[in-house]
Amino acid sequence: MGRSRGTIPIQITGNVKHGGLFEAAFGMTLGELVDDIGGGTATGRPVRAVQVGGPLGAYWPRDLFDTPFDYEAFAAKDGLIGHAGIVVFDDTVDLLKQARFAMEFCAVESCGKCTPCRIGSTRGVEVLDRLKQGIAPEEQIETVTDLCNTMKFGSLCALGGFTPYPVMSALTHFPEDFRPAPVREAAE
Repeated sequence: MGRSRGTIPIQITGNVKHGGLFEAAFGMTLGELVDDIGGGTATGRPVRAVQVGGPLGAYWPRDLFDTPFDYEAFAAKDGLIGHAGIVVFDDTVDLLKQARFAMEFCAVESCGKCTPCRIGSTRGVEVLDRLKQGIAPEEQIETVTDLCNTMKFGSLCALGGFTPYPVMSALTHFPEDFRPAPVREAAE
Protein backbone atom coordinates (compact mmCIF):
# COMPACT_ATOMS: atom_id res chain seq x y z
CA MET A 1 0.00 0.00 0.00
CA GLY A 2 2.01 2.97 -1.23
CA ARG A 3 4.87 3.51 1.19
CA SER A 4 3.23 1.31 3.86
CA ARG A 5 4.67 -2.12 3.10
CA GLY A 6 4.54 -5.49 4.81
CA THR A 7 2.87 -6.01 8.17
CA ILE A 8 2.35 -4.02 11.35
CA PRO A 9 1.69 -5.12 14.94
CA ILE A 10 -1.67 -3.74 16.06
CA GLN A 11 -3.22 -3.66 19.50
CA ILE A 12 -7.00 -3.93 19.73
CA THR A 13 -8.58 -3.05 23.07
CA GLY A 14 -11.57 -1.36 24.65
CA ASN A 15 -15.08 -2.73 24.26
CA VAL A 16 -14.01 -5.52 21.90
CA LYS A 17 -14.70 -9.24 21.85
CA HIS A 18 -11.17 -10.37 20.91
CA GLY A 19 -8.68 -7.84 22.20
CA GLY A 20 -4.95 -8.38 22.01
CA LEU A 21 -1.83 -7.93 19.95
CA PHE A 22 -2.06 -9.01 16.30
CA GLU A 23 0.14 -8.78 13.25
CA ALA A 24 -1.81 -7.51 10.25
CA ALA A 25 -0.95 -6.64 6.67
CA PHE A 26 -1.02 -3.01 5.63
CA GLY A 27 -4.03 -2.52 3.39
CA MET A 28 -6.58 -4.38 5.47
CA THR A 29 -9.47 -2.04 6.14
CA LEU A 30 -10.17 -0.60 9.55
CA GLY A 31 -13.48 -2.48 9.47
CA GLU A 32 -11.72 -5.80 8.86
CA LEU A 33 -9.45 -5.15 11.82
CA VAL A 34 -12.31 -4.23 14.16
CA ASP A 35 -15.01 -6.64 12.97
CA ASP A 36 -13.09 -9.65 11.67
CA ILE A 37 -10.00 -9.71 13.90
CA GLY A 38 -11.51 -7.94 16.93
CA GLY A 39 -14.92 -9.60 16.59
CA GLY A 40 -16.94 -6.42 17.20
CA THR A 41 -17.91 -5.24 20.66
CA ALA A 42 -17.81 -7.39 23.77
CA THR A 43 -21.24 -6.03 24.75
CA GLY A 44 -22.79 -7.02 21.44
CA ARG A 45 -23.89 -3.43 20.89
CA PRO A 46 -23.00 -1.68 17.62
CA VAL A 47 -19.52 -0.17 17.23
CA ARG A 48 -19.96 3.59 17.22
CA ALA A 49 -16.35 4.75 17.13
CA VAL A 50 -12.76 3.61 17.28
CA GLN A 51 -9.76 5.62 18.32
CA VAL A 52 -6.70 4.78 16.28
CA GLY A 53 -3.13 5.66 17.21
CA GLY A 54 -3.18 5.96 20.98
CA PRO A 55 -4.66 8.51 23.39
CA LEU A 56 -4.05 11.32 20.90
CA GLY A 57 -5.43 9.46 17.90
CA ALA A 58 -8.53 10.48 15.99
CA TYR A 59 -11.98 9.00 16.60
CA TRP A 60 -13.34 7.31 13.50
CA PRO A 61 -17.01 6.54 12.84
CA ARG A 62 -18.26 3.39 11.16
CA ASP A 63 -18.60 5.20 7.81
CA LEU A 64 -14.77 5.43 7.63
CA PHE A 65 -14.21 1.72 8.30
CA ASP A 66 -13.55 1.08 4.60
CA THR A 67 -10.27 3.04 4.92
CA PRO A 68 -7.19 0.89 4.25
CA PHE A 69 -4.93 0.66 7.29
CA ASP A 70 -1.89 2.48 5.96
CA TYR A 71 -0.13 5.72 6.84
CA GLU A 72 -1.08 7.64 3.69
CA ALA A 73 -4.77 6.65 3.70
CA PHE A 74 -5.13 7.68 7.34
CA ALA A 75 -3.27 10.96 6.86
CA ALA A 76 -5.56 11.77 3.90
CA LYS A 77 -8.54 11.54 6.28
CA ASP A 78 -6.96 13.53 9.15
CA GLY A 79 -5.99 10.45 11.10
CA LEU A 80 -2.82 8.92 12.47
CA ILE A 81 -1.82 5.30 12.78
CA GLY A 82 0.62 6.24 15.52
CA HIS A 83 1.60 3.15 17.47
CA ALA A 84 -1.26 1.21 15.79
CA GLY A 85 -3.44 0.99 18.87
CA ILE A 86 -7.16 0.60 18.18
CA VAL A 87 -9.64 1.28 21.00
CA VAL A 88 -13.22 0.18 20.27
CA PHE A 89 -16.29 1.98 21.66
CA ASP A 90 -19.90 0.87 21.40
CA ASP A 91 -22.91 3.12 20.88
CA THR A 92 -23.02 4.22 24.54
CA VAL A 93 -19.81 6.30 24.30
CA ASP A 94 -20.01 10.06 24.92
CA LEU A 95 -17.53 11.63 22.49
CA LEU A 96 -17.66 15.02 24.22
CA LYS A 97 -16.43 13.27 27.36
CA GLN A 98 -13.69 11.57 25.33
CA ALA A 99 -12.64 14.91 23.78
CA ARG A 100 -12.46 16.43 27.26
CA PHE A 101 -10.29 13.48 28.36
CA ALA A 102 -7.82 14.28 25.56
CA MET A 103 -7.53 17.90 26.68
CA GLU A 104 -7.18 16.87 30.32
CA PHE A 105 -4.53 14.26 29.40
CA CYS A 106 -2.57 16.97 27.60
CA ALA A 107 -2.93 19.43 30.50
CA VAL A 108 -1.63 16.85 32.98
CA GLU A 109 1.21 15.59 30.77
CA SER A 110 2.36 18.96 29.40
CA CYS A 111 5.94 19.88 30.29
CA GLY A 112 4.84 23.51 30.38
CA LYS A 113 7.52 24.75 27.98
CA CYS A 114 5.18 26.11 25.30
CA THR A 115 2.11 28.23 25.79
CA PRO A 116 -0.16 26.59 23.17
CA CYS A 117 0.06 23.23 24.93
CA ARG A 118 0.25 24.42 28.55
CA ILE A 119 -2.52 27.02 28.39
CA GLY A 120 -4.43 25.68 25.39
CA SER A 121 -5.13 22.31 26.97
CA THR A 122 -6.18 23.86 30.30
CA ARG A 123 -8.52 26.29 28.52
CA GLY A 124 -9.72 23.38 26.37
CA VAL A 125 -10.90 21.49 29.46
CA GLU A 126 -12.73 24.60 30.69
CA VAL A 127 -14.39 25.21 27.31
CA LEU A 128 -15.51 21.59 26.98
CA ASP A 129 -16.90 21.73 30.53
CA ARG A 130 -18.97 24.80 29.58
CA LEU A 131 -20.10 23.01 26.45
CA LYS A 132 -21.20 19.99 28.54
CA GLN A 133 -23.22 22.39 30.70
CA GLY A 134 -24.91 23.77 27.58
CA ILE A 135 -23.47 27.28 28.02
CA ALA A 136 -23.40 29.07 24.63
CA PRO A 137 -22.62 25.90 22.63
CA GLU A 138 -21.80 27.54 19.30
CA GLU A 139 -19.42 29.96 21.00
CA GLN A 140 -17.70 27.11 22.88
CA ILE A 141 -17.35 25.05 19.68
CA GLU A 142 -15.78 28.04 17.92
CA THR A 143 -13.39 28.58 20.85
CA VAL A 144 -12.31 24.93 21.10
CA THR A 145 -11.76 24.82 17.33
CA ASP A 146 -9.55 27.92 17.56
CA LEU A 147 -7.67 26.42 20.53
CA CYS A 148 -7.09 23.20 18.59
CA ASN A 149 -5.69 25.08 15.58
CA THR A 150 -3.36 27.05 17.85
CA MET A 151 -2.21 23.87 19.59
CA LYS A 152 -1.77 21.91 16.36
CA PHE A 153 0.33 24.54 14.60
CA GLY A 154 1.97 26.28 17.56
CA SER A 155 3.03 23.56 19.98
CA LEU A 156 6.68 22.59 20.17
CA CYS A 157 6.12 18.84 20.40
CA ALA A 158 3.66 16.11 19.43
CA LEU A 159 1.74 16.21 22.73
CA GLY A 160 0.26 19.64 22.08
CA GLY A 161 0.33 19.19 18.32
CA PHE A 162 -1.62 15.91 18.33
CA THR A 163 -4.16 16.64 21.09
CA PRO A 164 -6.42 18.33 18.50
CA TYR A 165 -6.84 15.03 16.60
CA PRO A 166 -9.19 13.33 19.09
CA VAL A 167 -10.96 16.59 19.91
CA MET A 168 -11.60 17.74 16.34
CA SER A 169 -12.38 14.27 15.00
CA ALA A 170 -14.96 13.77 17.74
CA LEU A 171 -16.46 17.18 16.96
CA THR A 172 -16.41 16.55 13.20
CA HIS A 173 -17.75 12.98 13.14
CA PHE A 174 -20.02 13.05 16.20
CA PRO A 175 -21.37 16.63 16.34
CA GLU A 176 -24.56 15.52 18.08
CA ASP A 177 -22.53 14.82 21.25
CA PHE A 178 -21.43 18.47 21.33
CA ARG A 179 -24.90 19.97 21.12
CA PRO A 180 -27.13 20.16 24.18
CA ALA A 181 -30.19 17.94 24.12
CA PRO A 182 -33.30 19.90 23.16
CA VAL A 183 -35.30 21.14 26.09
CA ARG A 184 -38.60 19.32 26.20
CA GLU A 185 -41.78 21.20 27.00
CA ALA A 186 -43.31 20.22 30.30
CA ALA A 187 -46.40 18.08 29.86
CA GLU A 188 -49.52 20.02 30.62
